[in-house]
Amino acid sequence: MDKLRGGSLVGGGSSSGMGSTNPGPEQQQLEQYPKNLIEQYLRASSKIKKFERAGFFKRFAPSVGDVQADFQRLAYSFEESGILQYAAMCHIGYAKCESYGGAPQRESEAYLRAARSFLGAHNESGQLHLRTRHSEFREGALHCYHRAAERAVDGCVFKAAILRELKQLQRQLDSTSSFASPTHQIHDLEISAETCGQRGDFRSALQHYDDIVDNVYERRGTRMYGELLRRVEVLRLLLLVHLNLPPARQSPAHIKLIEYYYNLAQFEARPCSANDGGSVERPGVFVPEQQQYALAEITCAWVERKMCDLKHLLRDFGAEFGDLSGVERQLLKVMHVELARSY
Repeated sequence: MDKLRGGSLVGGGSSSGMGSTNPGPEQQQLEQYPKNLIEQYLRASSKIKKFERAGFFKRFAPSVGDVQADFQRLAYSFEESGILQYAAMCHIGYAKCESYGGAPQRESEAYLRAARSFLGAHNESGQLHLRTRHSEFREGALHCYHRAAERAVDGCVFKAAILRELKQLQRQLDSTSSFASPTHQIHDLEISAETCGQRGDFRSALQHYDDIVDNVYERRGTRMYGELLRRVEVLRLLLLVHLNLPPARQSPAHIKLIEYYYNLAQFEARPCSANDGGSVERPGVFVPEQQQYALAEITCAWVERKMCDLKHLLRDFGAEFGDLSGVERQLLKVMHVELARSY
């Protein structure tokens, strides 16, 4: 493309006049550039049709690998040219080639690239105030997102990423649809918990975090969600301290969590880890040992009503562990500010 642009500039400098009606060969080549790409796309598409019609006589069909390489090359060319809708169609062609090879993950990735290209064309048409913005490009993106989600492995992080992008485009995504994977449900619960925490509804936030833990344990997917379970355990314990619920309002899981960290502070328990070989549903399994001891001190200060110590421990916890999430830090800040008002 750069060579063509450079050629057109050279041709423009050597033309006989500004008003010349006979464009040079470089300008003709530039004008034919999109048309040539489209013709190549149509030829590649016709090869796929030949492959589909070949049936049992696959040896007479074109090579799938060659057709796939054509689509990949054309997709990049269309993207460089800014013709995103054709880039999307080339990615779809690439995905169809992957379907013949029995590679659902790579097929899903190709459909995701197609969806993003269609979405780019949709957004670009909106910036240009084109009348077609509301229809085919957006529908093409939705179709490709759905196809990408269908072909992705259920429960994987990649599928959750697809669904997050899809939900931005289709906000009323049916929660009972086949796209509501366990990973997607867990992500939605975490977002809901964060939203509740931001508006000060800490009881609802605690309930959502409880639901996340129940969801993960029920599906036996604990090791896949180790970091999430660490983060959720810290948040659940801090929320229990912040809400100061009486025992009658605590669930058995809450009591078990508090007792574990209090006993750890009293040296009546040893830190748990995922390598102990025991149940992964115990408190502390996915929390680093150093964090466990820090949380144990916080729990002990709260249970024994040493509120000044609790205030300082919360501050020290945030300062000591630099890998805490933004949600954890925000909750620590809220707790520290509230305690500072009275102690």
